[in-house]
Amino acid sequence: MDFLSADVLASAISTAFLPANLLAVALGVTAGVILGAVPGLSGTMAIALMIPLTFHWSPLFSIAILMGCWKGSVFGGSISAILLNTPGTPEAAPTALDGYPLSQQGKSMQAMTMALAASVIGALFSDALLFVAAPAISEFAVTFGPADLASLMLLSLVIVSGTGSRSIIKGLMATALGLYLGCIGLDPLTAERRLTFGVLHLDQGLDLLAMTIGLLVLSEVFVQMREELSSAASAAKPRLPLKGAWLKLADLKRAAGVILRSSIIGSVCGALPGVGSITAAFMGYDQARMTSGHPETFGKGELKGVAAAESANNAVCGTALVPMLTLGIPGSLSVAIIMGAFMIHGLAPGPLLMSSEPAFVYSLFLLLLLSDILLFLIPLPLLPLAARLSTIRRAYLLAPIAFFCFVGAYSTNQSLFDVKVMVVFAVIGVFFKRWGISPAALLIAFILGPLVENNLRLALMLSAGDPTVFVTRPLSAVFLGLAVVALGVMTFRRKRPAAATVPETARD
Repeated sequence: MDFLSADVLASAISTAFLPANLLAVALGVTAGVILGAVPGLSGTMAIALMIPLTFHWSPLFSIAILMGCWKGSVFGGSISAILLNTPGTPEAAPTALDGYPLSQQGKSMQAMTMALAASVIGALFSDALLFVAAPAISEFAVTFGPADLASLMLLSLVIVSGTGSRSIIKGLMATALGLYLGCIGLDPLTAERRLTFGVLHLDQGLDLLAMTIGLLVLSEVFVQMREELSSAASAAKPRLPLKGAWLKLADLKRAAGVILRSSIIGSVCGALPGVGSITAAFMGYDQARMTSGHPETFGKGELKGVAAAESANNAVCGTALVPMLTLGIPGSLSVAIIMGAFMIHGLAPGPLLMSSEPAFVYSLFLLLLLSDILLFLIPLPLLPLAARLSTIRRAYLLAPIAFFCFVGAYSTNQSLFDVKVMVVFAVIGVFFKRWGISPAALLIAFILGPLVENNLRLALMLSAGDPTVFVTRPLSAVFLGLAVVALGVMTFRRKRPAAATVPETARD
C-alpha cells in the first residue's frame, strides 16, 4: 500500500504552506516558548488550555498550533532551568545541572544557544524518523485484527500504568479507574445506559476536555495556590542577566556526537509508550557523562550536558506521534491530549488514518519539519522576554489560568455540567499528586477504554464467543506475553532499592 503518491505530495505541500497553517505553527512555537519558560506551566498544561480555542478552526490548523506549542514548551523549559536553576518543565531538570553553573560563570547566552541548537537538531532527527517510519508501520498495522488490536492496547495500558506513579499498584488502580469512567454513557451496540445513574448529561459520557483541564491544569492551580499561601518566600526570583558570547561553531562540533546519541535515545523513548521526555532527558544526560573523557566536568558547567539533555527531550516529540498515528495508541500524556484534539475534529488516529487522509497526514509531517526551523528562528529574539517572564511570581498567573480553565470547560458544549466535571477531576488530580499517582494512566485508559472494548467485543463476536482467539492468533499472543513480561519487570524493579530515579512527575 503506497500512501505517498505525486498527487498526495502536491496536495500536502499546497495545504501545508497556506499562510494560515504557517501562522499556526509560528503562534504555537511562540506561545510554547513563553509558557514553557514560566516555572509551573508545563507544555501539557499549555496544550490542554489551547484546545478549546481550536474548536472553530480547521483540523490541520488546530493540530499544527498544538504541536508547535508542545515543541516550543519543551525548549522553553530550559530557559528558567539555565537562568534560575528552576526547570520550567519537568524534562528540563537535567538541563539545569550544567546550565545554571554556566550562567553563574557568565555564560548564560552560550548555554541557551547550545540548548536551542541541540533542541532543533533533536527535533529534526525525530521528525525525519516519523516521516520514514509512520507509513511503514501503518501499512503493517492495517493487517491487525480486532484481537490483535485489543491485546496491543492492553500492552500499552500495562506499560503506561507502570510509569509516573510511585507504585505499580497505584498505576494499575488509576488505569482501572480510567477504563471504568470510559464505560459511562450509552452502550455502543445496544444503546443501553451504563453507569449514568439517571443523569441525562452522562448519556454521551464524560467530556474528555473537561476531564483533561481539571485533572492536569486546574488541579495544578489548586496545588500551587496552596504552596503560595503556605510559602514564606513567594516573591519573584532574581534573574541572572543574559550575558556572555553566543555559541561558537567549534562548540557545536565538539558536542555533535553527544547530540546524535541523545537524539537517537530520545527518538527511541518517544516511540515507546509510557517512557516520555523526562526519562529521555536523563538517559541522554547520563550517556553523555559516561562516554565523556572528562566526566568530572559534568555538573560544573559542561556544554555537552546541556546539549545532551535538550536534544534528547526534544527528540521525543516526533516519534511520540508514531504509535498514535499508526496504531491509535497515545504513548504519553501530551500525545493523549493531542489525540483528543484529533477526535474532537472528527479524525480517528490509527492504521486507517494514513490511507483515508494521506494528504492531511503528510501536510502535518511537513508542518512538523517547518516547526523545527521556526523553533530556531523564533526563540532567538524572544530570549530576553522569556528570561524576564521566568521570574514572574506564580501567584500573578494562577487567577488568569483558573479563569481560562472555566471558560475552556464551558465552551465545549456550553454546559455547566462540564464545568462541574472539571472541578471534580481537579479535586481528584490534587489527591493524585499527593498520593504520587500519574494522571497519564487515567487519561490514556479513558481514551483507549472504548477502543479496547469495541475490539474485544468484535473479536469475540467473530470467534463465536471463543476467548482463546486472543492466544491462538500469533500477534495477539505476542502482545499478551509482552504485557505479562512488562508487568513482571516493573513489579521486580519497584521492589529493588531505589538508586537514582527520575522525578515523580507525569510523563510528557
